Amino acid sequence: MLHRIRGTLGLFKHLRTRYGFTIFLSAFLLFQIQPMIGRSLLPSFGGSVAVWGTSLVFFTTALFVGYLYVYLISTLSSRAQARIHVTAISAALVWLCGVYLFTGSLYMPIDWVFGAAQTPSLQVLLGLFATIGVPYFLLSTTGPLLQHWYAREKGEEPYHLYALSNLGSFLALGTYPFLIEPGFGLGAQQGIWMFFFLICAVLLIVITRSSHAHEEKHRGAAEVISLQTLASWLGFAALPAALLVATTARITQVIAPIPFLWVVPLALYLLSFILAFRGWGAGALTPFLALVSAAASFIYLEWSFADFSRQAVANLALLYFGSLYCHALLYKLRPSAHSSSFYYVWTALGGAVGTLLMSMIAPLLFVDFLEFLIAVAVLAALAVMCFPARTYLRDEYHKNAAGFKGALVAIILLLFNSHLENTYDDSIYRSRNFYGQVRVTETEEMRNLYHSTTLHGTQFMDAERFDTPTTYYSPTSGVGRALVYTQSNNLDRTVKVAVVGLGTGTLASYCFDSDLFTFYEIDPRIEEVARTYFSYLDSCAGAEVRYGDGRLNLERELKSGIKGEYDVMAIDAFSDDTVPVHLLTKEAVELYFAHMRDDNSILAIHTSNRYLELSPVVMRVAIELGLSAMVIEDYGEGEGATTSQWVLLSKNAEVFADKLFVEAASEPPTGGAPLWTDDYANVFATVDLSALRLWEEEYEE
Repeated sequence: MLHRIRGTLGLFKHLRTRYGFTIFLSAFLLFQIQPMIGRSLLPSFGGSVAVWGTSLVFFTTALFVGYLYVYLISTLSSRAQARIHVTAISAALVWLCGVYLFTGSLYMPIDWVFGAAQTPSLQVLLGLFATIGVPYFLLSTTGPLLQHWYAREKGEEPYHLYALSNLGSFLALGTYPFLIEPGFGLGAQQGIWMFFFLICAVLLIVITRSSHAHEEKHRGAAEVISLQTLASWLGFAALPAALLVATTARITQVIAPIPFLWVVPLALYLLSFILAFRGWGAGALTPFLALVSAAASFIYLEWSFADFSRQAVANLALLYFGSLYCHALLYKLRPSAHSSSFYYVWTALGGAVGTLLMSMIAPLLFVDFLEFLIAVAVLAALAVMCFPARTYLRDEYHKNAAGFKGALVAIILLLFNSHLENTYDDSIYRSRNFYGQVRVTETEEMRNLYHSTTLHGTQFMDAERFDTPTTYYSPTSGVGRALVYTQSNNLDRTVKVAVVGLGTGTLASYCFDSDLFTFYEIDPRIEEVARTYFSYLDSCAGAEVRYGDGRLNLERELKSGIKGEYDVMAIDAFSDDTVPVHLLTKEAVELYFAHMRDDNSILAIHTSNRYLELSPVVMRVAIELGLSAMVIEDYGEGEGATTSQWVLLSKNAEVFADKLFVEAASEPPTGGAPLWTDDYANVFATVDLSALRLWEEEYEE
């Protein structure tokens, strides 16, 4: 055993092994902390998938700052580099250990960071900077700095180590949702991460001190970089990053808003880096495949349930082949090893620019997801212009290649313009902000509210039916039965109702003159939409809207001594089909019941979802807390009703013995579910992949 340990330690005497392992570990830790901090950030923004896009701006900007730091200190003497970086490592250790010991977490509580006057995007950026900015900066410097030192000591190209760095990131990303999150609670995850961060820091100190005991063995002459090359580095790094954000937004907000589906695009993006920096992807086949995938993405640009799988495959193929080709060109234009730190500054800047344009600028400019269409057009034009015509055309036609390419680019621009002109449908209202796109459409009979592709409420246009509760809130739905039961048994007093998630305000149609309905809504524009285009709220004199995440608001109210005394509480705050996990945990349900009037009060949780089985999660929480619970599946047979699934919970089992509930009770879900807590949640276990195909088959028919 001792012999094996000595043999393992002996490997670290080899320069490549020592550097390679440290670079791999730092990259792994860099991408492991991203989903962990996401678990802390998401509750403050209602689980919005825009949190991920905005987080990418922080991550890429932090990488740029880290790479800039590497470039600046690489111009100094060897010993000066060592002193500065040991100081940076020590500062990061002191900061991280101090925060961990003081708060019991890797990062400061989010409530210490946010300010109400800031926009959600700025809050996300500030929160990330204040919580993980210091360790993230240190980890971001490791790859390029160690590559620079490796090239200095060995006199060799270090770019294979960059591929190794991306492999570490790739594995971190792939293991978190499938191994780390299901296997460990958030506290254990942070403890394990902290342990390996300390190992990484020790390795960095050892490498820094041992590698700078003497001056450089290999000092190269300064390399002159042209402006054209700088622009190429910037562009070939920016386009894949822009494609990543645009593709992720399209798949998670337009095609299939499945939680953590952002993992797949980012994994393909990193895979393209790994292969490109191993020398693959620069051949004639890659631009051809990029052009074909761009054409397929354009063909399936119009969203449709029936074409889900084809749309997803086309979009992901576009991201992968486009990123592979751009990164291959980026690798092809790499400078000598002595200019690697300068090279990485520009590639990191390109990544930051690409993510900034798509994550923060595009939502300000467009009310539709036009950035994906723009990315398709730009990539197609690039593939055409850089297409190796000599490989596919005979010599006598090669001289005409420029003309062919120009004609194809013109066709691409014409198609882009044609689709742009036909983008706007018959919506009477549409807007887009941090929380996604909202549209209001109208027919002769009904007015509808959509959040991206998901229907969030309707209202009949005629005066006879305008106050009829529709969609998921019909009288035969779970929440409808809960309200009818409560009101019919409390005719002599005010009924108080809380609803987390506003939509059109349909539940206000159940409001009697003396009733009080409190809606919690995180997106301020939704109340304006509900009052301008729908009349449910205005018909209820006791309706009030409180802004902010529902759970966080309820927690603040309880701490300040304000107890809701609610008879019914409805949890219906799912944007598209994404799941704010923090609303379905054991602690969340305990909070809801702390605001209830008495044991007869009813909690109704909307678990309808195209892709996830959420009712077992709620039932598991009910068992843990000793609550009575039942599932009500409503098949939307009433006028204006749609299929819905609600789970009802109460402290008093006799409530659900009423005929109103007995006649609607559905079979409880088969199979158990893990208990979701604030420390542990396994979203992947709820995914029903077969549902994707069922939706396609239903809409094809």
